[in-house]
Amino acid sequence: MKFKHNQKSKCSTMKSNETVSYKRSFLIGMILGDAHTRRCAKHKLTVEWIISHCEKYSDLVEWKRNKLVKLFGIRKPIIHIYRNGKKGERFKKSLFSFTAGKRLRIVSQWFSRDGRKYITPKIRFMDHPVGLAMLLCDDGSVRKRKKLHKDGSIYYLKPSFTIATHSFSLEEVKRLLTHISSVFGVDGIVNPERRWRGGKRREYYRINFNVENSIKFWKLILPYIPQMPSINTKFSYAYDRFGH
Repeated sequence: MKFKHNQKSKCSTMKSNETVSYKRSFLIGMILGDAHTRRCAKHKLTVEWIISHCEKYSDLVEWKRNKLVKLFGIRKPIIHIYRNGKKGERFKKSLFSFTAGKRLRIVSQWFSRDGRKYITPKIRFMDHPVGLAMLLCDDGSVRKRKKLHKDGSIYYLKPSFTIATHSFSLEEVKRLLTHISSVFGVDGIVNPERRWRGGKRREYYRINFNVENSIKFWKLILPYIPQMPSINTKFSYAYDRFGH
């Protein structure tokens, strides 16, 4: 199913949160974001899903838990609070996990290779904007750039979006970008970042969208952005400049 941003109708089937497209894209967006999956050793036909965020996004964790229960009928998992990091540098993390088979297992295996996340050609099945919404909620950020007038006063440019895709290779990130462009009509660029890790200089990749394409992106995902304090704060500048 092709979905272009400039179509008069956003596709009536897209409006339902019960479509196969919605459910599948919801899962894929989380997998590309902060969700982790692993095959259960004892039961090969099931996988364990782990959803976690820092304490600031505990309301998002609860929202995802309730959404998974509603969409897929899983047993309601208990949300746990853990402390990460060394003593004195610890931060709290909100987390839940569950095991599942069937569709939840199949979709997770589409994006797993050699024990890590991998963006395969199966990305074509993320054909509903809710997938982009989940990815932006997890790994996206809003760029707020300021400039100086000649008189020295400060003004801010319109916001633009960026997505941290550090877990993926250049080939994978390009595959994701091509998919977003062809299916959703939103174009971005790959921005390499070089960092020192373990004494070695490594290159990571980030997706940047200019203002024009950020507006297109925002209009697509806005109906599917969870309404809660942490997400409202995260995207406050986008709400302010692009609207609700």
